[in-house]
Amino acid sequence: MRTRPHALTALATALLALAAAMALNYAFWWRDGRPQDIPDARTPRIKSASFSPYRAGQSPFGAPFTREQLEQDMAVAARHFSRIRTYSNTAQFAPVPELAQRHGLKVILGAWVGANLESNEKEIAGLIQAANAYPDTVERVVVGNEVLLRREITPELLIDYIRRVKAAVKQPVTYADVWEFWLKYPQVAREVDSITIHVLPYWENTPTPIDHVVEHMLEAHAEISRAYPGKPILIGEIGWPSAGRVRKGAVPGRVAQARFVRQIMNTAEDRGIDFNLFELFDEPWKFGQEGTVGGNWGIIDVDRDIKFPLTGPVSENPRWFEWFLGSSALAALLAGVALWRRPPQGFGRTALVCLTAQALATLLALSAGQSLRLAFGAMGVAGGALLTLGGATLCLLVLRELADLAAGGPGPRPLPPVIARLEALRSFRLNLRDPVSLIGLLDLVFGLAALALTFGLLVDPRYRDFRTEQFLPVAVFMLLRALATREAPRPMGSPREEWLLAGTFLVGAVAIPLMESLTNTAALAWGGTLLLLAAPWALSILRQRRALMQAG
Repeated sequence: MRTRPHALTALATALLALAAAMALNYAFWWRDGRPQDIPDARTPRIKSASFSPYRAGQSPFGAPFTREQLEQDMAVAARHFSRIRTYSNTAQFAPVPELAQRHGLKVILGAWVGANLESNEKEIAGLIQAANAYPDTVERVVVGNEVLLRREITPELLIDYIRRVKAAVKQPVTYADVWEFWLKYPQVAREVDSITIHVLPYWENTPTPIDHVVEHMLEAHAEISRAYPGKPILIGEIGWPSAGRVRKGAVPGRVAQARFVRQIMNTAEDRGIDFNLFELFDEPWKFGQEGTVGGNWGIIDVDRDIKFPLTGPVSENPRWFEWFLGSSALAALLAGVALWRRPPQGFGRTALVCLTAQALATLLALSAGQSLRLAFGAMGVAGGALLTLGGATLCLLVLRELADLAAGGPGPRPLPPVIARLEALRSFRLNLRDPVSLIGLLDLVFGLAALALTFGLLVDPRYRDFRTEQFLPVAVFMLLRALATREAPRPMGSPREEWLLAGTFLVGAVAIPLMESLTNTAALAWGGTLLLLAAPWALSILRQRRALMQAG
């Protein structure tokens, strides 16, 4: 008769612990997704944005968009913008002036100029033809975009193109480049009717934090005005990404992008500055060249939904409540299975199992969220699925071991040294039915993946993402497993491979935040994740050394 009150008390403890865990989980997701108040834009429409409507699987170097898709996207643009800017006028972009006229949009029409002189001639001819055919729609023409920055042609050839276009069209003729380059080429400035500058505070050599972007824009505009008094200036590209890696104090985000756009709109209206946002749509193909941030500059996402309103609060994660419900339900399922399999000994351990289950569910939700953000192209989808599902498998196996320990079991068994795992793989003797062998394999895979990413962030970091959320579940649960392991390992020589992993992670944990600057919160978070990843390997080295000393 005593077991029934005990069971009821254990159930009440589990429910209370789950409720507390879910409350913490709710607070976590609410903090991420709560609506944030930012100043409203004073005008209901955005003046202008760059128009490159490439959808998933399309790119300038691969599959083109169709005319039907172009017309659909032109209708989307017309709902939110008054003008668009293009960078090319041939091939799939040829119908742009016609469709823009139909939808009441003005066009800043571009000719893409590069190292291919034959292609340049087609672009110049198409630019002249379209400008003359649609004089009321094409507001101005742009001969070349950052071609001097890319060093693909000489200033003299660019000037020749500009003169030819000026002689053939009535619209103002300009060239577009980053604002500093206009100071290097005054001979080009003398030839154009107006100057088109690019001001991208996130991408500049010294990234500008969101709090100072308006000041930076005004300084760049003023410097060009002083250099070329009387020349009209268009800020041809200015924008902020809604997702991607942090660069020093420049933090991408949906709220940051909304704040940026509203500030630029209001400041431009106050100062009489002409501007064009970069850009109208997200371009998934840029992920392969610039990482996550490259595909997230659009005001409108790949599903053709605007990311934020121009007035009212904005949420960083509008679907935060769904993530909360999903992670809470997963935690309840994991805790229920663990408690049903082997009830823990004591109420404290029952509560600990429930809290651990919630921690795992939340970490896996974060991992899935990052994998979805990085899911550009087949490689992005496959990589995200492997990291999230592989991490989930490893962590679930560890959770099972920890639950058994809470129920009075012996706890996790030591993992074999890396050299033994590699030898088992080489000789096809790895027993994946054994949970410890499977944990060892997955642990090694994640260790090598983190090693490669850390090396990349040390030698070529500009376009690499900090994949903290994808590695954090493994880092946390492998550390918990290492701390819970009491059985001594079998001595097996010098742990060189463990030294390589632990040493690289420790170096990366210090060097990467220092390289990125200590204001880069994402770099600090990755450094912390590397410390968590290094700890189990360091413990393994210490335990191996102790086992060898005892054996000797």
